[in-house]
Amino acid sequence: MKKKDSKLLKKLFIICIVIIIVELIAMLIMKIVRERNIDHLDAINDIIKVDDGYITVGVSDFNDSKMVDYKTYEYTDTTTNKKSNIIANQSKIAKYDNNMNLVWENTFDNMYDSTFYSVLKVDGGYIAVGSLVSRYEQIEINVRDALIVKYDNNGKMIWHKIYHVLSDTEFYKVIDDGDNNVVVIGQSIYENMEVGSHITGGGIIVRYDKDGNMLAHNNYGGNKSGSFNDIVKVNDGYIICGKDASNYGIVIKFKKDFDRDPKDNNLITKKLMWQRSYANTDNIGFSGMVIKNNIIYTVGAINTSTEKDKDGKDIFKYDAGIVLHNTKGKYIGKYSIGEDVHHRFNSVILDNDDLILTGLLDIDNRKKDKQDSFVIKYSLKNNNFYDKKVLSDKNDYIVSKIVELDKKILVGTSKSNCSLYGCEYEPVIKEFKYEK
Repeated sequence: MKKKDSKLLKKLFIICIVIIIVELIAMLIMKIVRERNIDHLDAINDIIKVDDGYITVGVSDFNDSKMVDYKTYEYTDTTTNKKSNIIANQSKIAKYDNNMNLVWENTFDNMYDSTFYSVLKVDGGYIAVGSLVSRYEQIEINVRDALIVKYDNNGKMIWHKIYHVLSDTEFYKVIDDGDNNVVVIGQSIYENMEVGSHITGGGIIVRYDKDGNMLAHNNYGGNKSGSFNDIVKVNDGYIICGKDASNYGIVIKFKKDFDRDPKDNNLITKKLMWQRSYANTDNIGFSGMVIKNNIIYTVGAINTSTEKDKDGKDIFKYDAGIVLHNTKGKYIGKYSIGEDVHHRFNSVILDNDDLILTGLLDIDNRKKDKQDSFVIKYSLKNNNFYDKKVLSDKNDYIVSKIVELDKKILVGTSKSNCSLYGCEYEPVIKEFKYEK
């Protein structure tokens, strides 16, 4: 080989190596950019007090976690055959110290997505409830199974159970039933476009013992949209609020022994003491409630319009509101904030002679392109709202609930750290005080 040709080959080899390195760097940059354009999620849905801090549950992709692995899974769209790597949003249980510094966090080790909505302190640890994608085929049709998990005091899983009746099932809240068992409520409905006449779906109530054995179950509400969202234990049973059908909020009362008779095919069983529907809510129905002096205060978004369209059908305009029943199921009245924007309440606590409510502002986004939350008081003596505080951030600021523990605490998520490359949702856990 001539010396001149040898030098040329060396130059060509070097050029090829450089091109390969440049392409690898470009691919790496594109991967980073793509990941940065994905919103990373970390949200708190519930919180309880323990001796040396707080236990929270929610959902996270653990993008910045030093304790839980970041996870992705591959999904192929059956229509386009396009493959994509999906960042798994995983259920999260975490402990914070009394200064609200993170102590530890853990997840439910599942291949796909999962989330926790509620947590309860029990002997030997904590019980968390929520839902998960347990099978690959659930991803495309967007359905889930309900999940209940027991963790020890250090966040290590002891046992778990998966529950479903119809295609799409979730647990939303867990409470202690006072007999060394737990009661869980939620939803089990058909997937989108599925039809049928199943009689044990809709809003669901299930009792488990502390070892995860199911002891009882019952249900009420439409099998396309029924849901139980909040529950309060009373002396002779359980009062529950939620949703029946579209735009129908419900308040119902089950007996303490609520187990459905397998031979009873009636939707309203002998275990249901009474039920009341309110035909003017949005599609979430009633999301929370409290009881004081034998009055049930359910909260959500209620229709405040009396307008009709040209065909005589209702024109719905929603406002954050409270609907009142007594503990025997008699309707008493309703109150709304009275603002011409679709606000909604999502949680409520008692504070002496006031209710303190959290909500979302302008959920239709008619006036701005970001979501804020708010806190407002309602006087039980004067039946009026007052002292509204808007909770705002540069981007979305979504408060899941307010709870009364050793102090009033707000939990949720905040869309922060936004740039041209995307945003990150960070957990919200903060004390709330009304400044005088």
